Amino acid sequence: MKRVHRKIVSGALLCGCALFTLYGASRIAERAENGAIPVSISGIENEIPMIVLDGGHEASTKT
Repeated sequence: MKRVHRKIVSGALLCGCALFTLYGASRIAERAENGAIPVSISGIENEIPMIVLDGGHEASTKT
C-alpha cells in the first residue's frame, strides 16, 4: 500500500509541475509579439548570423 501511495503522490507532483510549466509558457507567449515564445536570452540585435554549409552529399546542388 505504501508503494501505491508513493506513486500517486509522485504522479500528482509531476502533473502539477507540468501544468505550472505550461501556464508559465502561455503567460510568456501572451506578452511576446505574434504569440511567439523566445528561445534565447539574447536579443535579436545581438544575434550573430550563422552560415550552414552543405554536408557534401550534393543534395542541395542537384536540380
